[in-house]
Amino acid sequence: MARAGGEADKFGNSYEGAWTIYQMLLVLAGRARAITVEDVGELGEGAEFTLTSLRHGDEAHQVKRKQGTANGWTPHRLYDEGVLQAARKHVEQGRQFHFVSMIPAPKVDDLADYARRSASVEAFLADWLKAEDLKTEFTYLSGDVYGSDQVTWQTLRGIWTHCQDEDGLRRMIDALAELLLVGAPAKPAALSLGDLAIQNLGVRLTAAAIVERLAEYELSQARLAGNPAVVQSVDAVLSSWKTSVERDLLKPAIVRAESGQLSATLRSDESPVTMVVGAAGAGKSAVLWQSVQELEAESWPILAFRLDRLESLTSTAEIGENLGLGASPVTSLAAVAEGDPCLLVIDQLDAVSFASGRIPSGFHTVTDLIQEAAAFPQMRLLLACRAFDVDNDYRIRQLDADNMVRRLEVHPLTHDQVNAAVDAMGLPAAQLTMQQRSLLTSPMNLVLLSTIADQPDALAFESANGLLAGYWDRKRRDCANHRPQSPPRYEAVIGTLANAMSKRQQLTARISVLDADNLAADAEVLASEHVLVQDGRRYAFFHESFFDYAFPLCQTRVRHEVDVNI
Repeated sequence: MARAGGEADKFGNSYEGAWTIYQMLLVLAGRARAITVEDVGELGEGAEFTLTSLRHGDEAHQVKRKQGTANGWTPHRLYDEGVLQAARKHVEQGRQFHFVSMIPAPKVDDLADYARRSASVEAFLADWLKAEDLKTEFTYLSGDVYGSDQVTWQTLRGIWTHCQDEDGLRRMIDALAELLLVGAPAKPAALSLGDLAIQNLGVRLTAAAIVERLAEYELSQARLAGNPAVVQSVDAVLSSWKTSVERDLLKPAIVRAESGQLSATLRSDESPVTMVVGAAGAGKSAVLWQSVQELEAESWPILAFRLDRLESLTSTAEIGENLGLGASPVTSLAAVAEGDPCLLVIDQLDAVSFASGRIPSGFHTVTDLIQEAAAFPQMRLLLACRAFDVDNDYRIRQLDADNMVRRLEVHPLTHDQVNAAVDAMGLPAAQLTMQQRSLLTSPMNLVLLSTIADQPDALAFESANGLLAGYWDRKRRDCANHRPQSPPRYEAVIGTLANAMSKRQQLTARISVLDADNLAADAEVLASEHVLVQDGRRYAFFHESFFDYAFPLCQTRVRHEVDVNI
């Protein structure tokens, strides 16, 4: 059995080697026709490999991790390293030239982009070369490097620059290797591709040629794409998320304008990641749900889950295992989508917030998912987070400010929407005070009001806690009526679960914590009345706001009982 080691390990663990392996995986995925590592003759001059793309023919790729402590490549530095000279040779032979580094080459990138947008060198000079710093750099290129405006313009049109951080590159490799290869975990499987490249220098490797050689490494091509079992598991996770959201939706539903905006954003190519931000209880999940319904109708493969319902977030593979997928959520969704547009929804991002989350260490796993998803250009990511956590966790704030992330605000309901919803409950909206109407601009508060709408004092609330108190009492009575011969121990179930959640800093608790006081059967009654939500072998409250209300209330009642007994 051949395994990567020695020279292959060095190659695979280098930045240049990682980029080569990534492109080999793209060939294996059918997103490029072939790759030749260390091509022979002039094809290999100034290039790590030649890639035959699907649309543009041959591409020469030159890779340089970075240069010393510099934070960017200038035209002078690129000339000193021989990059610009290599670019001219390849472009003149009709090939694209791709320069890849961990640090950007902003001036060359801008000049190349503008050159491709212009119909002629005259148009380029007259209409596109307006910034003084770019004029200076073009003058240098056309004088000292290429000798004429025409040659410089033609060469720039064939140059593409890629700024790719190393960690993100390796995450993309892991995601593709998990999707495409079986026989070893993703990382060693990818290193084996590095050895395969070294053993076949100068050989044109198509997907078929790579597959033919995989057996030497006890690897084979995976059959995840379109696999019915994977499709079924992705559908099951989506169905579970939709059910969890639907339980809290107001009926009839309030159509949110933000959902249409969100769907349009996801269909566009403007940004691969969208963050939906709003106040607690503002209806972020409902906006996500409405957008998901719309894209589902257009046959988008979709995978959605809540971070606050997961016990641990140490790796993307662990998330997949906890969801019953068997692989990272990104890999699983990519297998179902098979290159078509698809959507990964990560709900309740605030669960990993330093400011208020229960598992802040899990934030890095979320960024791993984002990096993995970059390997699939048609995949869109949708994150939902409370505004409080965006403002108070610097990591989430930095993510929100990233150029590749688009932000969509979820606003409070309008007073007209509130009035229509209250009237639909059979309550006189005209009797609402301004304070009450303001509270009800939060959809969650409207849901609480709908629970007690048939009570004579339904409009007696003065605060959100007043609505929660009314909900608490109503559900306690409903649970008692559900099993009148033996009323469930309502406070005991809630207190036990709330204490377990608080101790473990999570928003779910194992059903087994109820065993000590034989509360399992009582908890089933609370679940049937939607106070609790069962997710596998764990319970959660129907909404985080209920935990925030119930936990201190249960603690107070326990202290009161102790004081009375003393």
